Amino acid sequence: MSEKLLIEEALKRREVFANLEKHLEEVKRAVLAVDEYAEVYLFGSVAEGRHTLSSDIDILIVTDKDHVMVRSALWRAGVRPPFELHIQTREKAQYYIGRAKTRKI
Repeated sequence: MSEKLLIEEALKRREVFANLEKHLEEVKRAVLAVDEYAEVYLFGSVAEGRHTLSSDIDILIVTDKDHVMVRSALWRAGVRPPFELHIQTREKAQYYIGRAKTRKI
């Protein structure tokens, strides 16, 4: 990867973290456009307040819709790294919610 691309990626990440709430709302809006009953949570190092600019932003999406369809819709909506999407059914989402600090978006 060239130095220019690394700099662009670092600047993008800095912008996302600086405006995190705005970006989280955009992710939520994109999810709800696919499944109005979905739930969206932030978890991981960002939710715990111990992230760095190289951290992923872990997003738990709780939905019964097809995971490929949800992921494709989010990709088309521009949801890209540093967001790390964890798309789970309500039953499987309890594993995340029970083990990690989560914040409902």
